[in-house]
Amino acid sequence: MRNKVTAVLFCLMLLAGATAHLLLADRVYSENERRELQQKPAVSSKTVFSGQFGSETEIYLADQFPGRDGWVAVKTICERLLGKRESGGVYYADDGYLIDIYRSWNGKQTTANVTALKALQDAMDNAGIPMRTMLVPTAARILSDKLPRYAQVADEQKVLDYAALHGIRLCDVTEALSDHKDEYIYYRTDHHWTSLGAYYAYAAWMRDRGLTAMPIGEWTKEQLSDIFRGTTYNKVNDPLAACDTIDAYYKNTAHTVNYNRGYYVTDTIYERSYLEGRDQYAVFLNSNQETTVITGPGTGKLLIIKDSYANCFAQFTVDDFAETHLIDMRFFRGSVLKYIAENEITEVLVLYNIPNFTSDTAVARCCR
Repeated sequence: MRNKVTAVLFCLMLLAGATAHLLLADRVYSENERRELQQKPAVSSKTVFSGQFGSETEIYLADQFPGRDGWVAVKTICERLLGKRESGGVYYADDGYLIDIYRSWNGKQTTANVTALKALQDAMDNAGIPMRTMLVPTAARILSDKLPRYAQVADEQKVLDYAALHGIRLCDVTEALSDHKDEYIYYRTDHHWTSLGAYYAYAAWMRDRGLTAMPIGEWTKEQLSDIFRGTTYNKVNDPLAACDTIDAYYKNTAHTVNYNRGYYVTDTIYERSYLEGRDQYAVFLNSNQETTVITGPGTGKLLIIKDSYANCFAQFTVDDFAETHLIDMRFFRGSVLKYIAENEITEVLVLYNIPNFTSDTAVARCCR
């Protein structure tokens, strides 16, 4: 009798979901998951016989199911109660950490990216411009003691070893981060490092350049948010997850910031409007832009070729240089070499987290 009741309830839920699906308009974008949702697939003989239509329909029904976010949360709670330690590409780690699962890296793309960096480095050496590469390990590497027992993760050290073997001049921040792993250097609900983690990497980079970073206690610290839940949280929508805090560190807040060659010019590196929405990490440098130029009171011109890990790292460099330039290769379509020459760049830093570096097809264009 109990099984029949369960079956009837399940069928009623499906019927209610299907009815609601017919009445409600499809969503184009999930703000919670920060991705575009599958739209109703087009029907043709080609898509039907190739299986594409069936695959896209399955994704479409899942993406557009009414109350999807709530069902994901219920699923997560049930899995946590059952003792599961991973779900949706996320490990449920100790101390409330949600850590992205990264089990392998793309060898072919990594080879292409290392080759491109070596070509760029050789060009910079010939021009007398110092260049270093910082490939940042993830929380899965630095906070591995928090992972579930027997958790499978990619060996990020092999990427660093491969890059070094092929002549890349690395600023290896693994030791600097490991020395502070008991501090708040990675967000619990997001894949990024915190501003504190970025500071320790900045200090290591300064040492690599023969300089000394100003102690962290001498920077002005400002809490920008205490209700941050990031991209890793969005994969599982865990309502029991604690919120993260976002902190800023600065010497002064007044800078001229020029995004995308004058498309948007402002007077601060902190775009505080993002703190009112879900994508709060975007408070650093207005999320990811094609080009960003920040003026400062220092000397020389730094170019950072980067992913989003550099967005909070740059808050520590902006007062060391007269200009800090950032290029995001995912959006940049020009010649990096030409940009360096035209803007009289005096130093180059390539900064990516390791998973992004091994998968980003845009890096291979950086030597153009």
